[in-house]
Amino acid sequence: MKKAGYIFLLLFPLLGFSQAKEKHNPLFTIRGDVGIPRTISSQMFRTAFNGVVESNISFNVKVFGNLFFGAGYQYNNFALRKIPELASSDPKFGNTYYDTKVIGHSGFIKIGFDKFFSDIGYVSYSFNTGIMNAGYADRIKQADTFAENLPITTTKFSAPYLQPELGFNFLAEKRVSFSLLLSYTTLLYKFNPKAAGLNQIEVVSKQRNGNYMSWINIGFGFNILLGK
Repeated sequence: MKKAGYIFLLLFPLLGFSQAKEKHNPLFTIRGDVGIPRTISSQMFRTAFNGVVESNISFNVKVFGNLFFGAGYQYNNFALRKIPELASSDPKFGNTYYDTKVIGHSGFIKIGFDKFFSDIGYVSYSFNTGIMNAGYADRIKQADTFAENLPITTTKFSAPYLQPELGFNFLAEKRVSFSLLLSYTTLLYKFNPKAAGLNQIEVVSKQRNGNYMSWINIGFGFNILLGK
C-alpha cells in the first residue's frame, strides 16, 4: 500500500492549478538534479543501507507540444547504516571497521511532459528507465571468512530500473529554471547480503527480503533551456 501511495503521488495530475495560457519550452533542454535517496524496500536492504546521494543529468529534445525524449546518466551512493552489532567487541567480528557502500552508475532514457501553470512555473512529469551497473564497494575481506557468506559470490551486479519523477520548476531567467523534485526508483534486483559481506549480521539477515530494492529521492534540480 505504501508503494502504491508513492506512485499515485508521482503520477496524479495537479488539478488545483489555474489554467495558464499554453506555453512551451524550447526544442532542447539539459536537465539535472541531486538529492538524498531514502531506502524503502526490501526490508533487509533498508536495514543495512541508507542513501547518501543520487544525481543525474539528461539531454532532451522536444518532439511535439511539451512532450520530450532524452537520454542521460545517473549516479547513486548508499552507505552502511550505523548497526550496533558491527560495533560489538565480540571477537567474531574482529573489531573490524565496516564501511561498505553500494555504488551505482546508470545510463537511462527519459520520456516526459511539461505543463505550465503560470508564466514562470511548470510541472514536469517524466519516466526514466535504464540499466544500473552497481557493486558493493569497500567491502571488508574478512567477510568471506564467515560461513554465512559462503559460497563467495560476485560483488558486482547489473539490473534494469524504473523511475517515475515529478518536478516543480520555476524560471529564474529566460534560459534557466530551478526545480523541486520527487522520484521513486525500483531496481529490479533483490538485495544480496552475502555479496555485501553482511549475512553474518543477524539484525540484517533476519529481515525479510521478498521485494526488489527501491527508494524515494527528494532533491533539487535545474533545467537549461536551449533554442527558441
